[in-house]
Amino acid sequence: MSRWLLIILPLLILTSCFGGNERALLPVTNAPKSVETKDVPPTGVVLVMPGDTVYTIANRYKVTPRRIILSNNLAPPYDLNGVTTLSVPKPRQHIIQHNETLESIAKLYKVTTEELVSLNNLIEPYSLRKGMAIAIPRDLDYSNLDVPAVDDTAIVPEPVTGTASIPESTLKTTTVTYSAAAPTFTWPVNGQIIEPFGVSAKGVQNDGVNIAANEGDIVRASHKGEVAFVGSGLKAFGNLVLVKHDDGWITAYAHLSEVNVQEGDFLDRGDVLGKVGMTGRVDRPQLHFEIRKARNPVNPQDYLS
Repeated sequence: MSRWLLIILPLLILTSCFGGNERALLPVTNAPKSVETKDVPPTGVVLVMPGDTVYTIANRYKVTPRRIILSNNLAPPYDLNGVTTLSVPKPRQHIIQHNETLESIAKLYKVTTEELVSLNNLIEPYSLRKGMAIAIPRDLDYSNLDVPAVDDTAIVPEPVTGTASIPESTLKTTTVTYSAAAPTFTWPVNGQIIEPFGVSAKGVQNDGVNIAANEGDIVRASHKGEVAFVGSGLKAFGNLVLVKHDDGWITAYAHLSEVNVQEGDFLDRGDVLGKVGMTGRVDRPQLHFEIRKARNPVNPQDYLS
């Protein structure tokens, strides 16, 4: 297990799949504001309130869920029933030196200026004084991957076992393919988009795209970066891999049948990170793929051809 900590399980606002369609359960840009933030007490021990999850606590104390999981030796599915207190590690601090800027500090710690502004509640013009202490994220905050509690006995179809291909009659017509020659990001798998980015006709939000492919098809890294999270703690997404790229970019790969990487691995574009599967709440083989700039999801089709 590397030092990289989650979201969004826990990492990433990802989505929940009903009938094979991805459904966003929580808008990433609004989720952090819905939780009152607090400072970690000097003891590093916090109370667990009724209804709390690892992810709501991560949002409340501005740390990553993975950090809480590791500090408390929690095991999947990270259920806090009966837990009254948790150990929460405090963020790192940096003492401002002469002529330092947010940009230079972000570069030094390999984080984004947006993360520094959010964590420290800074207000423009972000003037920094020598001797001032600011908190430094231990890692990219994936607490935005929290999803509300969902009744697993609700009308969610159980995943179908097997390795059958997706019937072509059920697919939409947008075909995507992996390209080794892509200038930056590339599609991680060959297939057809069956659920696009954005709000569907039913009014639900998909923060990525769902790509239909055959069970066991290779899934490749869309761009070079470091594996920030590997896990299955978010039931809706099954086996999930998050990759952190330069300049605050993140890619997410969900519903994998097999994962071939570990947290902390460095990947080149095109390196194999897993295989297409039906883990999580889906009823057909597919890959849920997201591209994010910091906390904000973007439409992969706007960046990839």
